[in-house]
Amino acid sequence: MTRLLCVILLIASGRAGAQFIPTFEVASVKRATGGGPAGDVARNVDPSPGSFAMRNVPLRMALEWAYDLKGYQVVGPPWIDNEERYDIIAKAPGPAPNAQMKLMLQALLTERFRMKLHREKRELPVYVLLRGKGELKLKPGDAGGQPTQVGTATQITFKNQPVSRLAGMLTARMDRPVLDLTGIEGVYDYTVETGGLGFNGQPPADPTAGPSIFTAVQDNLGLRLESQKAPIEVLIIDAVQRIPTSN
Repeated sequence: MTRLLCVILLIASGRAGAQFIPTFEVASVKRATGGGPAGDVARNVDPSPGSFAMRNVPLRMALEWAYDLKGYQVVGPPWIDNEERYDIIAKAPGPAPNAQMKLMLQALLTERFRMKLHREKRELPVYVLLRGKGELKLKPGDAGGQPTQVGTATQITFKNQPVSRLAGMLTARMDRPVLDLTGIEGVYDYTVETGGLGFNGQPPADPTAGPSIFTAVQDNLGLRLESQKAPIEVLIIDAVQRIPTSN
């Protein structure tokens, strides 16, 4: 009896400790037939939170959104880049924040595409943000003030923001991650010219709209961007099928 009770308790504790993975109430994943340019990232398609659609998107784009990754962090067969497109329409059981929707999409993609995944760190090209040779051109901010970020076509102004926020913005727009290795702590007010900076790793539409971001970071902030290699966590697709399973 004592042994049986221990077994029951172990099973119960195992179930209690199991991680709950939210899933969509209904979901449709189909190969798209429209062709043309890839669609937008996932977004709500009606006013009620918990519903969204991704239309005419390659699998890579869906994975990037689901796992909060950049393109260089997803490693898989070449066809996931653009050869195949999919329409993904889903609805959660009720209102759900994006963080929960992403978990649901992870589970959906794994199931429908029969995916096997793992994470590992690989040495990848990066830019590191370092102190420049001259004086810093950062104005101390208000630690208790509201952090803001306001941009135009040619510049972005950060207020009450750490230098790491600049690194995050550059990572989103450059062709590789940007790591903050300045060692600068606290919050600051600063403006950086971005006319010579493109989006998503692409060059700017007008290369003459402003200085290169390398020059701007040095001239505007007294910092510098340097090319290096560093270990970055990536998502590896070990197995995946092109045709999703039936809805």
